[in-house]
Amino acid sequence: MPYVTYEKRGHVAIMTLNRPERMNALGRELSAELREAEAQFATDDDVWLGIYTGAGDRAFCAGLDLKEAAERGSDAVAGASSGSSPISRFERIAPDHGKPTIAAINGAAYGGGLEMALTCDIRICSDSARMALAEVKVGLCPPGGSFNLPRLVGLSNSMWLLLSGEPVDAEEALRMGLVTRVVPYPELLDTAVAMGETIVANAPLAVRATRKLAHLGIEMPRDYARRMGAMLIESVWSSEDAVEGARAFAERRAPDWQMR
Repeated sequence: MPYVTYEKRGHVAIMTLNRPERMNALGRELSAELREAEAQFATDDDVWLGIYTGAGDRAFCAGLDLKEAAERGSDAVAGASSGSSPISRFERIAPDHGKPTIAAINGAAYGGGLEMALTCDIRICSDSARMALAEVKVGLCPPGGSFNLPRLVGLSNSMWLLLSGEPVDAEEALRMGLVTRVVPYPELLDTAVAMGETIVANAPLAVRATRKLAHLGIEMPRDYARRMGAMLIESVWSSEDAVEGARAFAERRAPDWQMR
């Protein structure tokens, strides 16, 4: 049985962590298969959006498999490999492939599991979900969440989560803006897919450019970000899809996006 399943529904890919007996923890095999699934997602031009979720109703991902790490020693805890540098070892959990992503958090999202969700553009969760960055409780620090969480929920909310290691439930996550929606578990994946289909119905060039512009706006001073993004905006506004969008609107039909 694969540790990660990859399913396509139209232009949407669903990557499911499939190790429910270990709460979908990031062991060596699962992590390797996740990288393979992400590479498939990145290179498939027919897939315009990705959804991350976990198998079962107990956990999205419990983070690093500490039992496996304890058996393998300190190198496993640090994710070290021969000749690797700290920068390469502690890069973001889920790499940015330029396509929008949704995390459908179906239960516990702890440590590296929550960090993976934080790299997604949109997060929704089941009403039984719980989220925590509990690395400080086991002598570690969050390599991704320390940077991403304050950008998403502000310094005060993030400092409590980062320094206490205590979990928050679904309603508290919604209150602080950590997730966009809370739905019953049986509706979670269908809701995520419906949200994804709403996004992929739009022009893919425009969606990817808008996503990139939003990240520029967060990471740079506004005026500098606008100058940096000017050529990208121009490329979208002068594209064939922009012409097709106007024509389809005038003709009251669905547009046929060509990604050019």
